Amino acid sequence: MKERLLALYKLSRIDKELAELDSLKGDIPAMIDDLSKQRSELEDGISGLQAQLDEIVSSEKSVIESNDSLTKKIDKNDNLLRSGAVRSNEEYNALAREIEDAYEKIDSNEKLVDSEYKGKKVELEKKLTDLKTKFEEINVNLNQNESELKDLGKQNEEEENELRVKRNEALKGINAEDLQFYERINSALYGDAVAVVRKGSCLGCYSSIPPQRSIEIRTANRFFNCEACGRILIAEELIKE
Repeated sequence: MKERLLALYKLSRIDKELAELDSLKGDIPAMIDDLSKQRSELEDGISGLQAQLDEIVSSEKSVIESNDSLTKKIDKNDNLLRSGAVRSNEEYNALAREIEDAYEKIDSNEKLVDSEYKGKKVELEKKLTDLKTKFEEINVNLNQNESELKDLGKQNEEEENELRVKRNEALKGINAEDLQFYERINSALYGDAVAVVRKGSCLGCYSSIPPQRSIEIRTANRFFNCEACGRILIAEELIKE
């Protein structure tokens, strides 16, 4: 059991060094995650607005084409009326009614374009411009943070790689059950899952440990957790031995 406990302690020291290297990155990784999320949301927003704008442009184009067709129809019917080719009052009235209906439809379409499509186009184009401006700002900021993180990674790359190698070696001496126990605690206290007990105190949170429990921890017959912080406890004497 002592060897198992010491193996976890050794692993925790390596993880602590890795955590210290990771801390040099500061809040850059969190900022990158946040900026990436914002960029993705803006991309979705831009895509949605662009789809709405495209739909309006398409509808407007369809209305304009309809007016062009109606105008041609008016010209054709008007030419027929003027040419004298119409032989009956019924035919004349029918052509005149078609011309009148066409003018009404053109007027209705033009009002639709002016009151509906043009206003929405202006509104959507403004929103798109604002979102695209924000997107560019976030993209610049994101690229700067990613570049800074990359530079920091290069500076610590060699040391981090060495620690990764050491960690992989340390894992070979730890069974799956003990590792699972360790990782469950380490996920919350990265690099600080094992705490030394010195003079009846947990050096992880500096809580007092009852004398009888301190004796049991020194015997290391089983794993003990700090009742205050949850860390795996190891007696300082075991490390010195």
